[in-house]
Amino acid sequence: MKNNVETAKNIIINEDFNLFKVLSSRENTNNPYPVYKKLREYDPVFYMKSPMGFLSEDLWIVTKYDHISSVLINKKFGRGNRFGKSKITAQNYSKLNALTQMRQHWVNFLDPPDHTRIRSFLNKVMSVKLTANLKPNIESIAKYLIDKIRSGDAKDDFELIRDFSYPLATLTVAEMYGTPKEDRDILDKWGSQVVRTLDVVTSQYTQEDLQLIYKSAEEIKDYFRKVVEERAANPEKYDDLISKLLTVRDNDDKLSVEEITSTLVLLTMDAHEAPKNLITNGIYALLRNPDQFDKLKNNPALIESAVDEFLRYDSPAQFTGRRTNEDEIVGGKEIKKGIQIICMLGAGNRDPEKFENPDTLDIERKNVIPLSFGGGIHYCAGAGLGRLEAEIGINSLLENFPEMKLKDKEYNYHASLHSRGLESLELSLNI
Repeated sequence: MKNNVETAKNIIINEDFNLFKVLSSRENTNNPYPVYKKLREYDPVFYMKSPMGFLSEDLWIVTKYDHISSVLINKKFGRGNRFGKSKITAQNYSKLNALTQMRQHWVNFLDPPDHTRIRSFLNKVMSVKLTANLKPNIESIAKYLIDKIRSGDAKDDFELIRDFSYPLATLTVAEMYGTPKEDRDILDKWGSQVVRTLDVVTSQYTQEDLQLIYKSAEEIKDYFRKVVEERAANPEKYDDLISKLLTVRDNDDKLSVEEITSTLVLLTMDAHEAPKNLITNGIYALLRNPDQFDKLKNNPALIESAVDEFLRYDSPAQFTGRRTNEDEIVGGKEIKKGIQIICMLGAGNRDPEKFENPDTLDIERKNVIPLSFGGGIHYCAGAGLGRLEAEIGINSLLENFPEMKLKDKEYNYHASLHSRGLESLELSLNI
């Protein structure tokens, strides 16, 4: 029997198959889609033994669009916080590490009624109106970054993440929170460590890696706790998302400082990672498909459908988890109560039964509803903002650097299996 870690073309799927171990190879991290295709064809609802790491339990792996969509909207499937739920007032709460404390309040790990309560507050502040109000600020940030590129050394040594997509995301977060812009680097540093806990396979992490993750969780939690307490003590000085979270009410109910602090950490991870990777993955896809690059460059009005296609074609989030609240049938398979399901969003987005020629980038593709932001009650609260940043950012780049090209080098994706993004994207701007 060949080793399970092998190329996608020759991969052997059997009862010992470990998807996440296979995807951890450099070849499959760079292009997981042939592996998804192989598994989708072999068994779209696949039972897999424990991959170890933060999800050290047996799993069901779901890879077809319709199956994933049905799981995401079905109330029989929840998140089932396996870390337990401890009240803030409980004696053992203070003994938990900062990461575990925050997970108690992260809305994407909660089921109703806890989820319903926190999400209702979040929906009131993360509104369509908030996104619309931020649009001029995002356009101003994009213009500032473009001008900086044109006038500086970056025009000759341009790296998209460093010089544009990362600062656009971080400055937008700073604008939304009302936090000092000079704090953006440390917030991203902390957030990029804590987001690693969302990955399935962490057995490759050293003890030093884990200590850094837990230390970062403690530091970012302490940072936001101090910010929230300062806002609460001086409410008349601020008008930002943090202040709104402090003042929003549902009759006599309100969010606690602990709940707001934890929510801000979660939003920080999402708000830094998703837009940065969506912009970068989108530009990379366009540059590898020159006909699509020219089509969007010549018709910027296509940007909304283009962003939907980027989300489908190379999703910034590759999977999400659910747990059965009761026995249920998925794709003809009986899944018992309490079992963890991993919905492979990236695989569903390339399902040929849903999308014709799914491995082809087509920014004019009709009726694209990507799975990338999840679904049901756990649909991403910041999806509208992430789309807006991508629309503004990508069109700004194409308008100002219409002759940009990929450099003749190898481009690699990060080893993370959950958050899909390039390590770097060096371009020739030709200006």
